[in-house]
Amino acid sequence: MLSITSLVLNNFKNYSNSSIKLCKQVNCFVGANGAGKTNILDAIYYLSFTKSYFVPIDVNHIKHGEEYFTVKANLLHNSINESIFISYQNGKKTLNVNNNEVKKLSTHIGTIPLVIISPNDIFLLYEGSDMRRKFLDGMIAQIDKQYLNALIQYNRTIEQRNKTLQQFAEQNRYDKILIDSYDTQLISNGEYIFNTRKQFLAEFTPLFQRLYIEISQTNETVSIEYQSDLHATDYSTLLNQQRQIDFINQRTTKGIHKDDLLFKFNNYDIKKTGSQGQQKSFIIALKLAQYFLLKQNMNKTPLLLLDDIFEKLDETRLKYLLQLITGNKFGQIFITDTHPERVKHTFESLHNIELKFFSVTNGTINEL
Repeated sequence: MLSITSLVLNNFKNYSNSSIKLCKQVNCFVGANGAGKTNILDAIYYLSFTKSYFVPIDVNHIKHGEEYFTVKANLLHNSINESIFISYQNGKKTLNVNNNEVKKLSTHIGTIPLVIISPNDIFLLYEGSDMRRKFLDGMIAQIDKQYLNALIQYNRTIEQRNKTLQQFAEQNRYDKILIDSYDTQLISNGEYIFNTRKQFLAEFTPLFQRLYIEISQTNETVSIEYQSDLHATDYSTLLNQQRQIDFINQRTTKGIHKDDLLFKFNNYDIKKTGSQGQQKSFIIALKLAQYFLLKQNMNKTPLLLLDDIFEKLDETRLKYLLQLITGNKFGQIFITDTHPERVKHTFESLHNIELKFFSVTNGTINEL
């Protein structure tokens, strides 16, 4: 089992210098809105993905008036002590694992498998396709290093191809050989990404559907439709068909970077037909399916971060979720809430669970 034993924050968001010791099972952080509870979860997310879950710009996480931030954690994995240290200063992010600098940050993805459930997750249903691709890619990348590398190379090639198309328009010229070279790279990486996404969703969707039924306690049907240009044609044909259009639009108009997931409830788009409660159940089922699939495919039990779930769930869904997460299927869990008495009351009926409570006040953390 993987667990974080201690966490140290320096100049991270609203924390000047905070250090806490954590337990192996459930760690609860309670305090008023704006106290910094979610920032603790985001620091843990940083240790896993080397970036924030909420705000992608690193410099925004430096405490006001300071020049850097650091996040450090000691971990225990199968009785072996490990350490992770991440810092950001002067536009440079540095990651050290067991006192050795990690030169390529992407190689760290999957070292600390993690799933977060947050109120922001509702944007998965309502925002654009890029957010749903990010969700899908984030799941697969923790399991499949080849997928992550293909995705990085694909995105880099798309950026180069688009920049070249813009230059062609500005200079009123066209270089077929150069575009062909980009297309060769896109075809190789793009088809691998497409096939991996398709295979992953074939495994993920039945698990998600089962969890939705358990959470909602209904027989409502939910599904995930993978939308991609590559369902209808191969990548080479697609790029050839779009080449003139791409030249006119000065960008790559079709490909797996335009893929989307359609979340369906009773065969219709859930954001149009699902109630608030049904949408909440849908999101939780998505995230728990992600958790179990990560656990199944890795030799580590993922960390689970639950941000402000008590405010957002009705009693039936919350009861099911707590019964599930406090069973033996889960590893270390981190929870935030605004009401100390509510969270204590919620957990007081649970037995044989190791619990730690922390009070968070204006960037200060104290164990209760």
